[in-house]
Amino acid sequence: MVLSDGKIRLFNRIFQHRIFGGKGKLFALSVLVGVITTFAVVALKMLAQFFHRQTAELAQIAPWMQWVVPAFPAVGILFCIVFVRYILRRDKYVKSLDMVIQSTTEGHGKIPFHHSFAHIITSGVAVGLGGSAGLEAPSALTGSAIGSNIARWLKLSRESCVLLLACGGSAGIAAVFNSPIAGTLFACEILLPSMSLPALAPLLMSSAAATLLAGWLYTGPQFLQTAVQWKMVNVPYYVLVGLIAGLVSAYIIKITILVARHMHKLRSVWIRGLVGSVILYLFFLLFPQLMGEGYQYIAALAYGETGRVTAGILNHPSMLLVLLPLLFLLKPLVSGLTLESGGDGGIFGPSLFCGAMMGYFLYKVLTLCGIPGLTPGVFICTGMGGILAGVMHAPLTGIFLIAELTGGFQLLLPLMIVSGLSCFVSKNLVRYNVYKSMIVEKGGNPEPTEASLILEQIQVHQIMQTDMVTFRQNQRLGELMKIMLEVKQSIYPVVEEDGTLSGIIREEDMRRFVYKETIHNLVLACDLMLPPEPILHSDDTLKDAALFFDRIRCWHLPVCDNGRLVGMLSKADVLDCFKEKISSKPELF
Repeated sequence: MVLSDGKIRLFNRIFQHRIFGGKGKLFALSVLVGVITTFAVVALKMLAQFFHRQTAELAQIAPWMQWVVPAFPAVGILFCIVFVRYILRRDKYVKSLDMVIQSTTEGHGKIPFHHSFAHIITSGVAVGLGGSAGLEAPSALTGSAIGSNIARWLKLSRESCVLLLACGGSAGIAAVFNSPIAGTLFACEILLPSMSLPALAPLLMSSAAATLLAGWLYTGPQFLQTAVQWKMVNVPYYVLVGLIAGLVSAYIIKITILVARHMHKLRSVWIRGLVGSVILYLFFLLFPQLMGEGYQYIAALAYGETGRVTAGILNHPSMLLVLLPLLFLLKPLVSGLTLESGGDGGIFGPSLFCGAMMGYFLYKVLTLCGIPGLTPGVFICTGMGGILAGVMHAPLTGIFLIAELTGGFQLLLPLMIVSGLSCFVSKNLVRYNVYKSMIVEKGGNPEPTEASLILEQIQVHQIMQTDMVTFRQNQRLGELMKIMLEVKQSIYPVVEEDGTLSGIIREEDMRRFVYKETIHNLVLACDLMLPPEPILHSDDTLKDAALFFDRIRCWHLPVCDNGRLVGMLSKADVLDCFKEKISSKPELF
């Protein structure tokens, strides 16, 4: 069958505009973001493993190296400080996801370009040399920066920028863990300010593309693959795990913020690096298990190799019950010191480490109490899911990440119990998750309302009235009355010859003198006017105006630039503009 030229042109138009235009274009870009993010994440993992192998080989040279190896993280911190200050030339270097969350909640989705590559180097070196942090947050931050900058280069809308940013973040988590569902839920629960069901399609495609490509590119050891079974009779003990996980999660959030607060009292980045490195050296010398991500110790506990966990000053198997609580209580402290001293990484990995240590500790305690039929793998996995859910305030991410890491969904019900309880307890003890708590610590607003976001995006000069009637100070009341009867205006600015605002006269103040004709030629405008406070500027936002309207309970405000009147803003105009923006607000996808 031969198609006519008209049908061919119609087909091309449909193909270009329906498939690669609008949502089709975003769908394709979400896959592209996932692919580019995966290359970045694989490069990060390989760099970190390279330095980890070098460190392990140096540790085997001689017995005296046990005194040198704990100093390697200090080298990583020094490298990060030098790289940021002299290569990137930055005074401030955001290493947490709080910047990503703030950019999505504020609705602009903008992340500086250097975040799309810098964390591959800084976190790869810092964690690879033993810094007590994880690679997951840098992976998500790198992916988010990639998605944000692709959207900006293509000059897409704010909503598309936020969506591609979230696609990059979900791809980063999916690639580092080979967990597409967890990556998608991570973006929905943590990165996006509000859940949009249509946005799931590009998020899923980005995560799926990242998982497939990461599995093909990276052939290194997986984090943990151990399918475990659970028993219905042990549900009360899983409830106990969930409650304690919530307490430990709140502790992790509070200690992380506390370390950041005290370290930032040291103004010099070099002094922070020196003080943090010295303290970390002492911790790593006493507890070498705290170095790095610590995933090898999680696997050791899962496979019953507890001898690999006991090292340092408590290097006897009988000291395991003393060592485990020390590890999950000290890990967030040294992780915070690693990051605030100048190193790079995230709290994601340390949360999993704390969860595994806590879960195995509870298993040992319950076993010693004579409770039979307990499986250590269940406690390790549910502990990880519970702590992750409690620290992030993201129960679905905690559930499905651990379910995917263990190679099956046999633990779905225990994970739901533990993650739900942990998140509930943690939220009641700490209002915000670890990232939003950091935003609050820096003086920001972690959860701005949709109304404030819309009002912040519009400036006063865009909707103010410029054709208002004004008075002069020497005009008589009778003249003012004639103007008032002809003009429907509730407030009248009083201005000088050069346009400078002197005051305002309200309509109700003049109406009192309508029938007092004897004083119409005696009273002047300057006798009736009130001080023009407050005054808006043309570049103020409608959010600023709304605060004034609510505070002084008025309906009109003057707008001045350099003292000269340029317009009047009505509360009704602000409300009408807000309603219009709400009704026309586009979805993410």
